[in-house]
Formats: sequence, C-alpha cells, structure tokens
Amino acid sequence: MQLRFVSRNGLLFLVLAGCLFSISGCGSSGNGLPETVTITLPDGTETEATLGSGVLTLADTSWQFFATSGSSQGLPFVTIRFDENGNLAAFENNTIASSILGETVLFDGVKHNTSQPPLAYAAATYGAGTSDASGFAFEGRFTGYASAFTVATGEASASGTFDPDDPNTMTGSFSFAVDILVDFPGVPTEGLAEDFTFIAHKVE
Repeated sequence: MQLRFVSRNGLLFLVLAGCLFSISGCGSSGNGLPETVTITLPDGTETEATLGSGVLTLADTSWQFFATSGSSQGLPFVTIRFDENGNLAAFENNTIASSILGETVLFDGVKHNTSQPPLAYAAATYGAGTSDASGFAFEGRFTGYASAFTVATGEASASGTFDPDDPNTMTGSFSFAVDILVDFPGVPTEGLAEDFTFIAHKVE
C-alpha cells in the first residue's frame, strides 16, 4: 500500500510542476476555500461543518497515521497535529506530495509558499464529532496557486472511531483527490485519487 501511495505522489509532483508553466485561462479568487462543507460522520449522520471547526476530544494532541492493508502496516504517512480547539492544524512529517508542499502543511486558510516557488497553497479543514464522542470526521480543502492563478484544487478526508479499549488508538478511512485545472502537454490532467484504511496512534 505504501509503495503505491508514493508512486502516485511521484506523478502528482510532475503534474503540479507542469502547472507552473501553463496557467493561461486559470482564474483567481481569494483563497478558494468555502466557509462550510457537508461532512458524513462514521455513524452515517451528516453535519454542516464550518471552516476551522474541530473535535474537542482531539484538542492539543498529535497522532501518527499509518496506512493499513489487511493486518499489515508500514511507516506513518503523516503526523497530524490538532490545536487547542480540536481543529486539524497541521500535517507534520508529511509524505503526501511532500516534494511540493514540504514536510509541514498548515491548515489555516492562509496562502503559504511551497518548496517549489512560485507555487503556493492555501488549505483549511472542517471537522465534527459524533454525538457520543466515539468518532469523528474531517475534510480538508486545498487550493494550489502559481502567482495569483489557481492551478489545482484538492480534497482530503478522514473518518474514524476511537478504540473503546484504547483511547490512544483510532482507526478509519483516509482519502484524497486532486484536480488539475490546466492543460499541459504530455501531463495527465484527469486528476488523481487515492483511498485506504488507517490506524493512528497518539504521540502526545
């Protein structure tokens, strides 16, 4: 699972790098992030989550996330840090498009430079917990820019439940999708998508 994930990232690096050289026809509009999104919780209920909303049971914690396949798991693909309000504040030790975004991705709705200037990004998350505090769901939104032009958009979501026998462990599903908004010769423009199950362990 981890090898396939890294391989697809390699294509993502190529696509985003190509965007830097072909931005004609792309528009620009603020940070491109909505104020609210509808997310589905693990118990099947839906809720309207606002930009920057979180889950209080996750406040001031960090978790290592591992992709799982059957009974096996590899290295953590990201460490997720939650702020004092339980909002997903940052990806740390990040391996998701890290050659472009870097090892740390901030979800504060503000434009940040990437490790590949002039490419920049803005990202934010929307989160909520189940009524019994046994589960949670987050959706992250991402907009990529070259100068003032939007060249890519993306979404990442995580939905999971806490282990009733171990509050420092949670399991669930993780997915991401990227849409490329430019046409660059020789580079696929149909977008990328990936989803898999995870296990996460609290590290602080």
